[in-house]
Amino acid sequence: MKQMFIAVSLLLAAGVGCAEGQDRQSADGTFDVTVLPDGTGKIGRIELTNGTKKFDFTTLPDGTVKAGRVELPNGQKQFDVTTLRDGTEKVGRIEFLNGARKFDVTRLPNGTVKAGRAEYSDGKKHFDETTLPDGTLKIGRIELPNGDKYFDVTVLPDGTAKVRGR
Repeated sequence: MKQMFIAVSLLLAAGVGCAEGQDRQSADGTFDVTVLPDGTGKIGRIELTNGTKKFDFTTLPDGTVKAGRVELPNGQKQFDVTTLRDGTEKVGRIEFLNGARKFDVTRLPNGTVKAGRAEYSDGKKHFDETTLPDGTLKIGRIELPNGDKYFDVTVLPDGTAKVRGR
């Protein structure tokens, strides 16, 4: 009976959204389900009804949820995704369809998103990039393909940019 409860809980936890403002989604298919004696649950693959796929999915007894890879319907791929009990989400790498990539991304429950590094398809790189809930973008350093560098950049929601150093 306890194993059945854990398995049902695991399947419900598998439906927790990973990004893009997803709320709870129902699982369309789960494959290779294992429940360990300590309550840890492992699923090889989850396919949600909205088209999201999660691979190497693990739920830990403390409420932490991990996925080795998440593929979203918009083509975005996320790697090494960890969602903590408080809703904080950490992603090792995000790849976008346009070729952009972000590394060491943290999404806080208040909507703040931080990235250690962002590489864009035009060759531009951002370091210590933070997007606040109001849309303000703060960047510690920008490197352009032509060699120009900018420091302590703030871009307000209205498009106004402030640069402290060059």
